[in-house]
This record gives sequence, C-alpha cells and structure tokens, in this order.
Amino acid sequence: MDLSQNIHLLGDLLGQVISELESPELFETEERIRALAKARRSGDSVAAEQLQVEVSSLLNGDARVMAAAFAAYFDLVNLAEEQQRVRLLRQREDAFFPEPILESIGEALARLKANGISPEEMSALLEHLSIELVLTAHPTEARRRTVLSKTERIASLLRQLNSDSLSQRERQEAVSALRAAISALWLTDRSRAEKLTVADEVRTGLYFVDTYFWNLIPILYRDLENALEKYYPGLKAPEQWLKLASWIGGDRDGNPFVTTPVTAEALRLHRGLAVENHRRAFQELGRHLSVSASRIPPPPALLEWIEARRPFPPHVAYIEQRYANEPYRLVLALLANDLAEASRDDMTTHLLSQYPHQARLDAKRLLESLLLIASSMPPSLAQDELKNVIRKMRIFGLHAARLDIREDSSRLNAALGEILRALKIAPDFENLPDESRASLLIRLLANPAPQLSSHPGVTAAAAETWSLFQLIARVQDIYGDEMLGPIVISMTHTAADVLTVMLLSKWAGCKRMPPIAPLFESVQDLQDASKILTLLFESYLYRAHLATHGDEQMVMIGYSDSNKDGGYLMANWSLYQAQEAITVTAQQYGIKLTIFHGRGGTIARGGGPANQAIRAQPAGSVNGRFRVTEQGEIIASRYADPDLAHRHLEQIASAVILASAPHKGEPVPAKWRESLRSMSEIGLKVYRSLVYETPGFIQFWESATPLDEIKRLQIGSRPVSRAKAGAVNQIRAIPWVFSWMQSRFNLPGWYSLGSGLDCAHNDLSMLQEMYDSWPFFKALLDNTELSLLKADMDISALYVSLVPDKKLAEAIFGSIRAEYERTRDCVLSITRHSALLETEPVTRQAIQLRNPYVDPLNYIQVETLRRLRSLPDPDGAEAKPLREIMALTINGIASGLRNTG
Repeated sequence: MDLSQNIHLLGDLLGQVISELESPELFETEERIRALAKARRSGDSVAAEQLQVEVSSLLNGDARVMAAAFAAYFDLVNLAEEQQRVRLLRQREDAFFPEPILESIGEALARLKANGISPEEMSALLEHLSIELVLTAHPTEARRRTVLSKTERIASLLRQLNSDSLSQRERQEAVSALRAAISALWLTDRSRAEKLTVADEVRTGLYFVDTYFWNLIPILYRDLENALEKYYPGLKAPEQWLKLASWIGGDRDGNPFVTTPVTAEALRLHRGLAVENHRRAFQELGRHLSVSASRIPPPPALLEWIEARRPFPPHVAYIEQRYANEPYRLVLALLANDLAEASRDDMTTHLLSQYPHQARLDAKRLLESLLLIASSMPPSLAQDELKNVIRKMRIFGLHAARLDIREDSSRLNAALGEILRALKIAPDFENLPDESRASLLIRLLANPAPQLSSHPGVTAAAAETWSLFQLIARVQDIYGDEMLGPIVISMTHTAADVLTVMLLSKWAGCKRMPPIAPLFESVQDLQDASKILTLLFESYLYRAHLATHGDEQMVMIGYSDSNKDGGYLMANWSLYQAQEAITVTAQQYGIKLTIFHGRGGTIARGGGPANQAIRAQPAGSVNGRFRVTEQGEIIASRYADPDLAHRHLEQIASAVILASAPHKGEPVPAKWRESLRSMSEIGLKVYRSLVYETPGFIQFWESATPLDEIKRLQIGSRPVSRAKAGAVNQIRAIPWVFSWMQSRFNLPGWYSLGSGLDCAHNDLSMLQEMYDSWPFFKALLDNTELSLLKADMDISALYVSLVPDKKLAEAIFGSIRAEYERTRDCVLSITRHSALLETEPVTRQAIQLRNPYVDPLNYIQVETLRRLRSLPDPDGAEAKPLREIMALTINGIASGLRNTG
C-alpha cells in the first residue's frame, strides 16, 4: 500500500475505534470540525467563524475526545509517513545498486577517491575520526514511554500489512490486530500521572540504548569497513569511532534531583545493561561456536587460559562434560559466567562507601579472550557473529554509554569558595577578579592537596558538590576511566572556571583528572571563548593536564541559550565565529579539538538536517571529530525505525568524513563577513528590543502561549526555570521554545532575521551570491524557511486574544507579525523561491496537509486556556478535566508539527 492508502486505513480504523469506544455522535462532531478546518485553510471565512463556534460550544468531556482524536491521528500519520520514507529509501538504494546511495558512507569515500584523496590522506582522516551521540533527558518528549511502545506495535503491524507475501486471511488478521492496537492506544492515558524522577529518565535513556542503538551502531562500523575495502583497500577502520554518551543522571545543572547517589545509581544501571547484553550474546555465541577441537585445535594460550580458570562453577563443568571436545563453547560459557557474577556486584554501594574495592571484570580482559578465539577461526566464522560480538564489546564496553557530568560554574565556584574560606585561604573567592582567581588556583594546583574532612563545607550545596568529585575519584579507582565522559561546565565565563574543576578534582583524590569541557552559551561567552582557551593553553599546569588526555580538548557550544540571549541571527553568527576562533586557537597550540554541539530538535535550538549543518561548519572545525546532543522527542523520532535510524547516522558519518577531508576551499570573502556582522548587530538590537526591553513582554508571552501548562507537564525531572523570577533569562530554553511552538509563533526560529537582512536596503545581489556560495548562510536561510512555514500568524492571533491588556497585545503582536512578513519576504527574495520550502516539496506538502488537523487542536487549546484562566481556583477540582485537555492538545500539536522544544 502507498502512503495515502496507509493513512486512509489508519484513519478509518481510528474512526471505528472512536465510534465504538466513545460514540458515533462524537465521531461525527470530529469529522465536522475537521471539515471546517479544511474549509478555513481554503480561505472560507464563514468556516473559520463556524469552527470557533463549534469548538467553544464543546463540553469539557467532548473537548477531551476531540483533542485525543486529533492527537491519535498524528501518532498514526507519523508512522505511515515513516514507512513511506523507508519505502522511498529502499527504492533509491535499489536504483543506485551496486553503487552507494547519496549521503552514505560509501558515497562519501567514493567521492573523496574521485577527488584525488590519497590512501595516506584517508588514513590520516580515519586516525582522527570520532563521532559521539550524547543522549539527554531534556524534557521535550511529550509522550509517555507506554505510548511509544503502543505506537511501535502499530508500526510493526503496518509493516506486516505492507508486505507483499500476506495471504488474504493473514491480511484480515493483521487489520483486526491493528484495530485492537489502536484501541489500546486510545484507552491509554497520554499524560503521566506523576512527575518523572531522574531514575525514570535514566531507565528511559537506557531503553533507547538497548532497543535502538545496541544493534544499530555496529551496522555503521560494518558500512565503513565495507566502503574502505571497496575504495581504499588495505586501510583499516578505527576500532572505536562511533560511540554513545549520556547526560541522564549526570546533568546537575539546575536540577536539584541529580545527587551523588542518583549519579552512582545511573552508573550502576549503565553497567548492568552492558553486562547483561554481553552475557546473553556470549551465551548465544557459545551455542553457535560448536567448533570441534579436532577440526580447529585451540591455540596454547587459550588452553592455558582455560586451565587457569579451574575449578569451574557447576553449570560450566556440566558444559565441559557434555561438550567435551568444544573448547570455544567452554571459553564463552566461562566468560558468560564472569558477566553473570559481575551483574550481582552491588556497584552503587561500592561507589558510595569508603572501603577498598576493585572491579573483578573489565572490558579489556573480555576482549582479549574474544580476540584469541577469533584468531583461531576460519574467516567465514571470524567475520560473522563473532565479529559482531567483538564490535559491541569495543563500542559499548561494560558501560553502554559513558556518563558526562555537568554542573553550573557558579555552583562549582561557590563550593570551592566555601572550602577555601574554611581553610582561611581566601575569604571571598567567588568575587575575586578573574585574574586573581586564576592566579590563586594555579598556585594551589602546584601545591600538594591539604588534608580535608570527608565532608568539607557548611552548606548542603557545597557538600553535595564535594561528594560528586569524591564519586568521580571512586569510579576511577574501581572501574577505570571509561565509564565517565567529560565534566561539562555550564555558563563558563572565565579560565578560572575550568581551573576550579581541576582543583576540586585534585583535592577530591582523582588520580587522573577527568577531561573538562567548558560550555559557552551566551553571545558574550561565545565571543570570549577563544581568549579563555588561550589563557588555559598558556598555563603549563593545564597543558600537563591535557597531555594526560592525548592533548585533546573538548569545547561545548550552546545553541539554545545563545538564541534566547541574542536572537536567531546573532546566535547563529556568534556560534559560527566562535567555532572559527577556537579552531584557530587549538591549531596554534597543537591541540586536538572536538567541538561538542548542544543542539535540540527545533531550528531555534540548532535543529534541522544534521548533514547540512555539519557541512556548513567553518572550514577545519570538524577535522574528523563531532559530538552532538540528541534530546527528548528527537531520540524516538530519529531512531525508533531501524532503517531511518541507520539513514540518519550514515548521513552524519558521511558529512563528518566529507567535512574533514583535505580541501583548498576559498576563504569567506571579507565583504560577506562584514555584511553578516552588521546584519547580526541589527538583528540583536531588534530581538533584545522586543524580548528584554519592551514593557509588558513577559505578560504577553505568559498570556499568549500555554507556558504555565507546559510547566505543569510531567515530562521531566528538571525544573523549568533556574530561579523563581519571571525574567526571560531565568526560564530554560526548552519551555521558551516549546511555548512559542505550541502557539504557532515559532518566534525563536526566525525573529530578528528579517530586520537584519533588510533586503530593501542591503545589496540583494550580494545576499543571493552568499546564499549560492556559502554553506553556512544557505543553511541559515533554508532552516528559516522551515520555521516560517511551521509558524502561522493567523493561528497565533487566536492566542493573542487571550492577553488581558488589549493595547499591549496589539502593539507586540503587530511588531511580531510585521517581522514575520519582513523575514518571509526577504528570505524568498534571496533564495529566489516563489514559496517557502519550494525546493523541499515533500516536506512542504506534509506540513500543508497536516495543518487542517493541527488547527483544531490549537482552537481547542485556546478555548481550554480561556476556560482555565476564568476559574476562581486554577488548582481546584474544576481545573482537572481542563488540564487533561491541555495535556492532550500539547501532545497532539507537538506530534502534528513534529517538534516540541
């Protein structure tokens, strides 16, 4: 079946479910609302009025059914569209076969070979190749994991129905099962009854690792090996170039619920997943490697290893007795037993206690045993399941995904300041000038650590920070370095912020200081990043620290907070310039740089096509190394389908390889840079004038968006703001973007660009030349087109009607609407497109087809907000059914637009 047939089938089944489980009358109401929304989109003003009347007359219970109907519809349509993408992808692969498909690893290597990249140059590129995906618990996944499992079941049945091999009976049975699955989805609560705990988030993250990534990532390794064999025979792929990391359970920035015991438990869960998955794999491999010793005698080293393990546990002795001439099965049984014993290790207790302990098992020892087996096998066996098990051991180790630790610089400085006051070293460390702080820290780092109590500090916050560094030292002592990623310092403002982490690590007893990644988030900090790194690289103590990590430095840049701070245009230009500057600085000091991109799902938070974004980075800034966050709903939307997940990762790998290849590109012309500098300054003024300087803007934002309802959603453990104040700079970037997306302004994804571009006064021909020849500028405008198309000022006007101060509402909305039109007109003039996303007709059509189904959800949401805000007690019993409707509309709009925050 094609896309339209799948959507028609799913829509019919959903209609039957609504009629059966609710009532035929409510289904008719839903159909009437849908027809009015379609007529409104066609320009029928009478239909728009009727739609408003229809929605406002709904009883609360009926409104809940309408919201649930449209939300469920989008869950089903998204699945149908994903299967259509898979179908088209396979058609393209078949059309290209045996040549590689565009934007694949094979195509990247083929292109480089055609461009004259030598084996020596390719070898140098492979030596630096390192791609790491970092899963975060940022609360943008509005769906419960239970709902995700229901949609996965529906997707599986839909795939089955699309198979050509089904008989008529099997097809009928599949349709019946599909209806049952849709019924189960309909009867499942879409919103969570309780707020997520950090442990819940850790388990959800590991669910993704186990279900999506464990079998997916090794396929990319195979792809690279096959491509090298074809285009660069003789070259070997790196043993570890595509990896996973996580912030979930280690990201303390603004989340008081991430404590030291929680982080220890997260590490236990990570190790538990890896140990159990490897144990099952070893057991299964042992059954398959029933190779007789008389056919392939084991090497002496393997026989010695076996003898050294005696006496065997009873179940392993039984295997030896039953399969007496199968030593490879025996070895794998012993290794599986080691893993089973490791799974019983009380890791959390060991990490939080002060008693000596040493892990009994490490990945290196297991890998050595596997390689010993592989060395004995014929190629047909060594290259099959055994190779895959070895790959997974190298990729995931005994930690599944290494855990980053993130904390805000102010909290780190406050903790150290308290310790220094107690030691009578510095009475006011946090408020010292930057240079004085840095000098003091360098002096203290050069001296032996003082004798400190196990719990220094007076405040609970300082004691917690100290216990974190003690935990890091303990993890290193017991389990080695591979379990932990870098310490990421949020809001890094100075070099002293980095030195603070070094001193805390040293004094807490870290035998090897962990890697440290400063995170530059505001526009000013991005502009200062290169100077801060220069000060660090000039420090002999910091260079000695880097030497212990192979002279590698990770630097994180934040897309979300820079956008909230400076607006769309200035943020993007500041991020670009910062990458250029820190790349040059790293090259000057001989440092291997990895830029860590803190991206979200929406354009405002660095989203958009990943391969285009990578190719648009400044020349030399990638150099084989790429690290990026995968947040919230993006994880499920990108990786739930194995084929689409593979496609996404091969596009990332392809783009990183191509961006890292030696090439003699022309530098960006000075006049282009000067033009963009000037435009971004104008954009900054326009943005800050609206967001930070317009009296009443906070009131407008809170009234014209469902911000308060988003705060109430049970979709994350972390508070939505850094403080109780209502200022924009205190609210987190995710609810900031989420609220504007729900109300269809989508303001962070385009506002300020039109004023900056100012096509009426700037050189239009030069702007068009920049678009044609500068990948960064092209990506900037292409992404804006998507943001503009998902925005809808007519729908936003419905939300503006909720603002109590009508004069304020009219003034602010007038400015927003004028900037929207200015941005749209400028972008179309520069790109020479007759309509937004003209060159992406599939995406454009999908958005246009979805709008008539998203619009009713917006109408229902506005009406529900109106009713909620009229209640005398917003937390009383009357509010409960309205909040359920709000949760459904938020969920449905996010699903319909395929974006949250």
